[in-house]
Amino acid sequence: MKEAAEKKAIKGYKNLKHYLSYYKKYKWLCFGFWALLICTGVINFFAPLVLGKVISNMTTEQNFDLALYYALIFAGIEFLDLVINYCRVPFFKKLENYVKRDVKLEILKKSFNINIGEYEKLGNGAFITRLTSDLDSLANSFKRISETVVDFMSKIGFIVFVFIVNYWLGLFLVGFIVVRYLVYLVRMHYYAKLKSGVLRRSENINSVIGESIRGIKDIKTLGLSDNIISRVNDLQTDYIKADNKEWYVGSFLYNLASCVRVVCNLLFILICIHLIRLGRLDLAVFYSVYVYKNSVMEFAVRLGELQDYFKEVEVNASRVFQLSGEGYYTHDKFGEVEPAQYNGNIEFKDVSFEYVEGEPVLDHVSFKIQPNTHVAFVGESGCGKSTVVSLICKLYEPTTGQILFDDVDSKVLAQNFGKNVTMVNQSPYLFNLTIRENMQLVDTNVTDEQIFEALKFANAYDFVKDLPEGLDSFLGEGGTRLSGGQKQRICIARALLKDSKILIFDEATSALDNISQQYVMDSIEGIKADKTIITIAHRLSTIENCDVIYFLDNGKISDYGTHEHLLKHNKKYSTLYNKQKKEKTSEKKVD
Repeated sequence: MKEAAEKKAIKGYKNLKHYLSYYKKYKWLCFGFWALLICTGVINFFAPLVLGKVISNMTTEQNFDLALYYALIFAGIEFLDLVINYCRVPFFKKLENYVKRDVKLEILKKSFNINIGEYEKLGNGAFITRLTSDLDSLANSFKRISETVVDFMSKIGFIVFVFIVNYWLGLFLVGFIVVRYLVYLVRMHYYAKLKSGVLRRSENINSVIGESIRGIKDIKTLGLSDNIISRVNDLQTDYIKADNKEWYVGSFLYNLASCVRVVCNLLFILICIHLIRLGRLDLAVFYSVYVYKNSVMEFAVRLGELQDYFKEVEVNASRVFQLSGEGYYTHDKFGEVEPAQYNGNIEFKDVSFEYVEGEPVLDHVSFKIQPNTHVAFVGESGCGKSTVVSLICKLYEPTTGQILFDDVDSKVLAQNFGKNVTMVNQSPYLFNLTIRENMQLVDTNVTDEQIFEALKFANAYDFVKDLPEGLDSFLGEGGTRLSGGQKQRICIARALLKDSKILIFDEATSALDNISQQYVMDSIEGIKADKTIITIAHRLSTIENCDVIYFLDNGKISDYGTHEHLLKHNKKYSTLYNKQKKEKTSEKKVD
């Protein structure tokens, strides 16, 4: 238990140190912010002393001219404090926004390397929460900690001043601080224990709501709204219980600390009265300390808050930097080999793969794809077709075996190898941008002429040309303003603009009508002289011209060859083909 706690503390310290390292880039902003904070601390120290002089000269000394003089000084100090606080704002806001930007971009970049399986398990709510609310809280912590540290230092200075003035009064303040601090230690213990549970439940709610928004069409068409609402209600109820418990415990301990404060206030007044009677305490000092005593007596509270803030930073930094740090989630593995030129040769050597341990999806699969050829993978649903292309795209690593690109093991290839592979799947994603902006995500320098050429290739030019705003038409989140076929054609055009050596179509024409599908497949055949084309197709009629067709059965390649070869020698393939041909003939008769 002790070793685990020490390791956790070390990780928390490393996360905090890593976060603070982002501020090194903005040293002058940090210097300006802290310099102004220190000025505020100095003002907070002297302000009550000057106010004590004002009150003392008005009462005991009866020197109203001097009282007016000190009053003007006090007003000047207060005004200066306002000016300094105002000047501090731009320093902090720039620091906050610049650091948030840098952290968000780095975490986002590194989180893209998290294995796709981790995304599937965690859900997008976890990532969104950590990159938004957790990061916002983390960025705001710098300001709170900085202000608390300076305030803490000014209070130490004032306590030293009280000790110099009166030893017993100083001892009283220190004793009160110790009592308040003990109460805060208990509060911090429960904070660390309860806060992580509240955040985890919030994550679960965000995940379900995010997925519900993205899957709104399926929810409507399947009538799932009641079930989704019920699930959110259960999660929200669980969150409310955890959140309430955290607040109940915190409120109880806060009020307990307030009770201690009331008792100590009374004791403070009684001690001061006794010291004034004995002539051991100057009335002006009493006024100064009394005016400032609540702030000084909150020393323990500020110390507790400071530890709270550090604990909060530790929790939030841990959650945020888990997305980029090794050892939390499985990251995609890359090497350092960067081939000068890639020819498009792909080889699977005895590859097996499991999504769930003990349940192989691919079982010792071996094949070789030659450059500048068009190959297809077919088979019944669940046979492993999509898994093959996912491995080629390095979305997953093989459980056993090797995947070679131009005789180089995929594990040693550098990350930029991804530019050589492009996949269009059955449900491609379009961003809530214009058609032109979606295309520019692939190539920022692409011209309208190049976009139109790609659209013609994908048989999308005609419908885009007829849109009221043409290339400037917004597509909606996920391309919701387009039909399924239109969306697929736009995504095919976008994939072509990437100009990769390997082009993969995973059921990418499934939403197209027969004419559009055949048009696209003919276009694909026209570019295979310069690319390696891989197709996964449900309609076997679209792959009749492929150079090689691999037939998968229960995670194994049972046969391969041309369309004619499989028709003659593979009973399952011929049965499936003839069945689809018969269905197609029936559809034509109905039409």
